[in-house]
Amino acid sequence: MPSFSTVLTVRALWQERRKVLPIVVGFILLGIVVSLLMQPEFRSEVRLMPEMSSSSSNVLKRLASVAGFAGVDLSDEGVDAVRPDLYPNVLQSTFFVLYLIQQPVTASDGRVQTIEKFLGSYATPWLGSELMAWSHKDVRPLRVATGTLQLSVRQHRLAEEIGERVTAKFDTRSGIITITATMPDAGVSATVAQLAMNYLTRYVRNYRTEKVRQDLDFYRQQLDDARKRYHSAQWTLFRYDEQHKNVVLLSTTMDRQRMEAELTIAQTVYTQLAGEYEQAKLKVQALTPVFKVLEPPKVPLRRIAPKRTLVVLLFAGAGLALGVLYVLARSPAMTTRLRAMLIPGKDDSEEYTQRI
Repeated sequence: MPSFSTVLTVRALWQERRKVLPIVVGFILLGIVVSLLMQPEFRSEVRLMPEMSSSSSNVLKRLASVAGFAGVDLSDEGVDAVRPDLYPNVLQSTFFVLYLIQQPVTASDGRVQTIEKFLGSYATPWLGSELMAWSHKDVRPLRVATGTLQLSVRQHRLAEEIGERVTAKFDTRSGIITITATMPDAGVSATVAQLAMNYLTRYVRNYRTEKVRQDLDFYRQQLDDARKRYHSAQWTLFRYDEQHKNVVLLSTTMDRQRMEAELTIAQTVYTQLAGEYEQAKLKVQALTPVFKVLEPPKVPLRRIAPKRTLVVLLFAGAGLALGVLYVLARSPAMTTRLRAMLIPGKDDSEEYTQRI
């Protein structure tokens, strides 16, 4: 059963409802204006299923069993790979940020600009003024050690923002990678998701096949040199035979034996390098990972933020609370009660004085 003071408080609020109502309505209108002025956000997702290392190893073993008949070794010793659980870290790297901010995108209004300028145009006014101020500063990089990066303040801010807008998540149970891009424009969010997917797949392919591609280029160059040497040795021996057809001398026999030995060596080297070259080509094919796109990037039809209804409700609640406090503060009964709560012995002393 409610206490007597609670009933009085509710009755006082009901009597002063006409004072509370304008405050609530004013806050509701303010919430509507704020929700309309808030920047919209759209989200696009990509789902990938990467090839696991075990499957690529099985392919390499099957190719090795076939190539073994030709004397080609395709053992997978020393083969390294980027684990799928490390893929999200690739999209959080500074190299990805520097790549992404230079990519052109087309907004819904048809403007084509880089992501760096696109995010700058959607920045809040105070942040936009800071970015404009930083853009006029001299941000020439200092002389630093080789391999290090020095970013400007503007690039640091963009890196932090892109790190929050573009994320990747790896599901350890299903093995699916989900790439999420959140942007103020629906079309740009889908484009950024596609760019992130392309960067990730290209990075993993290059990492997995970098060593064998270097070997392939090396063997290709050595094979060309060995082919030229082999053909030159053949041509030298054939010309010598034509010039010494009817000559039977010990010196000519020794010269021909030396040329035949040179031709044999050149042929052996050429044959071995040809086998190594074919081995490198098979390894490139076997180690190239395959990514299956389960869900391509799509242009979102609905925004994910702001939740305008929630914003209006929060402002309405704040207005109601402020109106109630205003009415209670101006009520004489509540003022007396608050004084009694703040000074507990005041009423007792007054009552004792009256009794005397």
